[in-house]
Amino acid sequence: MTRRITAIITVEGDEALLAAYRQRVNELLDAELGEPYRELHAPGRLDYRLKADGVPYPVFVTASGEFPQLVVEVQWEHPGGAASGRATIQAGRLTQQSTAAGPGEPAASCELRVDRDGSLVIAVVCRRRGKGEWIGYALTASQHALFRVEQRGAASLFEATDGVDPRWAERWTIEGDRVRYAELDPREPVDERLLGELDRLANDFADEWLWFADGAPEETAVERQRYARYGLKVNPANVRTEKIKTVLRETATGGFELAIADPESAAIAALMARHWLQTARH
Repeated sequence: MTRRITAIITVEGDEALLAAYRQRVNELLDAELGEPYRELHAPGRLDYRLKADGVPYPVFVTASGEFPQLVVEVQWEHPGGAASGRATIQAGRLTQQSTAAGPGEPAASCELRVDRDGSLVIAVVCRRRGKGEWIGYALTASQHALFRVEQRGAASLFEATDGVDPRWAERWTIEGDRVRYAELDPREPVDERLLGELDRLANDFADEWLWFADGAPEETAVERQRYARYGLKVNPANVRTEKIKTVLRETATGGFELAIADPESAAIAALMARHWLQTARH
């Protein structure tokens, strides 16, 4: 079940534009959110405070598309600081986004690619854990894995689980153009502390971005209706409709994507796409 968040949304700019933007946002919030919200506006600045089952990005993204001159800043947090995040919206698009899985943990970045029929090609969320070490979660429409990438001298060691099994199932050793792959037998247990970090990262990402076909009917009914309305295909794992329509960018081939701006995080996502995704397809 999606955990409720507290969000602060701020917009600064020309008074006339802010007044028009506020009117449009309030119309959308009243029609779509179904939750109370507070307005703490000041001259030259809009300030919204709300609690909901997820950040209502579609409302602010839709309004932003009508007022591209304004920059919308979003900060959100789960109760008790279990996770938090920041995002920037401009011209109807999410231009930046980061998530921290817990107190003291670095921000995470995510990348998604979705086919034109709505099928998830790959999603990757990752964050730096330490010097030369990255952890993350990756999934397709039907498979998923927790992973770790560790730099060891000139080589990169890349390990992945099979689903949520708390053991490393596969290992890639990458040195330049040379790649050695091994399916581990026996599988190797994931360190307990690391497993906790991986679980939080995966769960926070899933709460924000995904819905699953095997979820309870009352939790998936709305998404199923939206997928049917847009002619999208339901798979075991699916991206939330609002994310596809308002956050991901449409590609030249008719699909949708969200790229990572940070080059180091982008390199980790590319590593997953190049190696794990190719293995997962077979």
